[in-house]
Amino acid sequence: MTGFSEIICAGCEKIELRRNGDINRAKKLGSPIYCGKECAGRRRRVEKTAEQKKEEKRLYDKKRREENAERIKAEKAAYFKRTYDPEKAAIKRKENMPKHVEYCQRPEYKAWKQQYDKQYLARKQFGEFWEAALALRSIEQEISERISETDLAVQKGTLNKSQTRKREYERLNRN
Repeated sequence: MTGFSEIICAGCEKIELRRNGDINRAKKLGSPIYCGKECAGRRRRVEKTAEQKKEEKRLYDKKRREENAERIKAEKAAYFKRTYDPEKAAIKRKENMPKHVEYCQRPEYKAWKQQYDKQYLARKQFGEFWEAALALRSIEQEISERISETDLAVQKGTLNKSQTRKREYERLNRN
């Protein structure tokens, strides 16, 4: 057959007949020549595990979200504005309310919320000194737990306040 020559496949190393034009083009481009699409595909395939692919995709997505943050946010806002239906949203909220109430009554959530509220109020009331305010509050709480009410009243001078006032009044009237 004229116009055809034998080649050795770069993938499977079989001897095959290929057109001279294909062979000349491969030589000109400096690329290997294969017996068919399957060998060419197998040679080009990059062997990566599923975990490697997922990690690369995660990093790509993260980078893309950072680079296009404003555009993505604007698109999401526009989509929400286009598709939002207040009546459907109200029905959905009513359906989810029992689950939300149940979630809010969990002990882990209550503990987290209590801590969050303390920090939120401290930030609001004391600004940049909120951490110091929380530390002071915890110290005061520790002190109040360790000292009895009677001892605290003695220190303040409020134990038997009315009796103390009566005695002081009597002492002043005698003089």
